[in-house]
Amino acid sequence: MVKRKSGWSRGTVIVIIAIGFLFAGGFLGNYFLKKAAGEPSNHSKNENIKHASAKGPTTGSVVMNTRDSKEEKERMKKQQEKADIWGNKQEQVPETTPTETTEAQPATQETGTPQTPANETPGTQPEQNNTQPQGNNKTIYLTFDDGPAPFSADIIALLEQYQYKATFFMIDGNIRRYPDAVKLMAQKGETVGLHSVSHNQKVFYASVDSILSELTQNRNTLKEISGIDSYIMRTPYGSVPYMTGEYRQAVKDNGYLMWDWNIDSKDWYYKDARFVNSVIEQLNKLADHNGPIVILLHERPETLAHLPALLDYLSAQGFEGKAIDSSMTPVQFSAR
Repeated sequence: MVKRKSGWSRGTVIVIIAIGFLFAGGFLGNYFLKKAAGEPSNHSKNENIKHASAKGPTTGSVVMNTRDSKEEKERMKKQQEKADIWGNKQEQVPETTPTETTEAQPATQETGTPQTPANETPGTQPEQNNTQPQGNNKTIYLTFDDGPAPFSADIIALLEQYQYKATFFMIDGNIRRYPDAVKLMAQKGETVGLHSVSHNQKVFYASVDSILSELTQNRNTLKEISGIDSYIMRTPYGSVPYMTGEYRQAVKDNGYLMWDWNIDSKDWYYKDARFVNSVIEQLNKLADHNGPIVILLHERPETLAHLPALLDYLSAQGFEGKAIDSSMTPVQFSAR
């Protein structure tokens, strides 16, 4: 009985051991299969990392990046707008804003036309009237046509530095455009005179009526602005050849004193320092002249720029600068 029981026990043990090995083998096989499939013990950590990467930036970072992008676009847009505005300013050419030169001559329709008549040689010497004009060879009468201008005050200030006086023959439209300049001339003792309304030879010289009409309007405007009722006048481009005998008589009968010149500076032609040399050359030819020496100038920026050189020369030569007055016999071109 004992032997039979012991033999069963060994068989049972063997079976149990075999079953144990089977379970152990299955467990180990399952373990290695899982490891090979990528399911380690840190699986949850890897999943968290993958999840975080899949999510991308947080909501806050997206909002901030979007805001920064918008601000940058706005900044660039503003810079572009500024650049466009600056570019437009550089490229624009005002079509209606006149320059100082054109502003000084709004009534002049023939811009660039010489002051000297086209069929008259510049510098033609006038013939004196029978009555010898007052003056001496050391007196200069500077006359400025076509003003006033934005820089008339600068001309007057320069004249005062040399203790010179001058005469200003002014266009009607410019008198109204620059009334303060006219008032300053009167205040400083300069002579203010008339120089037409149209400054157009075809309009001004059309008839006796057109001449007297323009002079009357010009005189009334000057009186309104300055308080001075002036009859001292100069016709557009000088009296020759446009002022016929009939015209001259009509002007004289109405009390006007018509002045021409005996030195044409040609500042209207040279528009630079050469007009100073032109004056000096003509002045030397009049060394023995007994009557008043009348110099034609214009209210132009170029004339103002080189006027100090002319005044330096005249002053160094001992010339005294005076203004024309109504007691003088006018210097006039010889009628043809």
